Amino acid sequence: MFQRILVPLDGSERAERIVPVALRLARSNGGTIILLRVINPNQPLFSQTMPSQELLDEARAEAKDYLEALSRSEPFQGVRTEIVLPFGSAGATILTAAMLHHADIVIINSHGDTGMSRWVMGSVADKVTRYAEMPVLLFRDRSALPLGPHPDPSEPLRVLVPLDGSELATTALEPAAELLTMLSSATNNALHLIRAVDTREKLPAARDYLQAITARIESGQMVPIIARQQIAVTWSVAINADPADAIVRVAENGEDAENSGVFGGCDLVAITTHGLTGLPFWTMGSVTERVRAATQLPMLIIRPADMGNPIMAHPQDKLESVAPER
Repeated sequence: MFQRILVPLDGSERAERIVPVALRLARSNGGTIILLRVINPNQPLFSQTMPSQELLDEARAEAKDYLEALSRSEPFQGVRTEIVLPFGSAGATILTAAMLHHADIVIINSHGDTGMSRWVMGSVADKVTRYAEMPVLLFRDRSALPLGPHPDPSEPLRVLVPLDGSELATTALEPAAELLTMLSSATNNALHLIRAVDTREKLPAARDYLQAITARIESGQMVPIIARQQIAVTWSVAINADPADAIVRVAENGEDAENSGVFGGCDLVAITTHGLTGLPFWTMGSVTERVRAATQLPMLIIRPADMGNPIMAHPQDKLESVAPER
């Protein structure tokens, strides 16, 4: 369950678009929001030489005031909040802070303020989604998930989960179901499973595979939260030599070649960063990156636990946190 929710912000309204979703998650299970703003000494905001301690202290004070004001605002009332103000390079520092503060999920918008005084959020989000050990919920400026000041949790949602026949790919099912349950209280939520094949000859095997997975889910043998929460499961097989293109088409438009029922577009894509790497299967890391580049839908990106994390913050990155004054 996503109890500790890390929300990196850069001070821009565009980055803050993710806040209502974080609040919805926190309110659904009494979770904690960890508001983070990185103070990067290498930003052009500072001089070309190493900034003075006075400038760093000033930047930290400004960031602290900003996050404290946000945490005291009306939407945050009744939600536990922590503030983290680390020094370092944005991407690596977010990754380290997520681990040190035991985040269960990171929610980030891929574009913030692109002015010289702020992060270039696209590149920061790329690093976070590529290397985070915990799931990352990634949004774009035109992401379709409701993001109003008071998102309606009664609206049904449909989440697409691409599968490639590997166990690693199915690890996206449980976090996808948990997120779906936390975001929406509707009784007609759904998970849609997709498998892409490059020739029509592979359709029968792919169909049999998805039918078997669906039967195990519906019986409660696999990912029991799905049956327990009565989340509907649909599936489709897409014929496409490019699995990333197939995923985007099905997710955004409901296009599919062979399915088990009526199906429309999805609100979110949940996908692992690694699956099988043999030639008959997808290389899920590259597929995930190409889907991320091609769709405006929100994405829940899951890095399976046994893959490890090759990225750590630089030794000189200094992590500090301060609790908001209430």
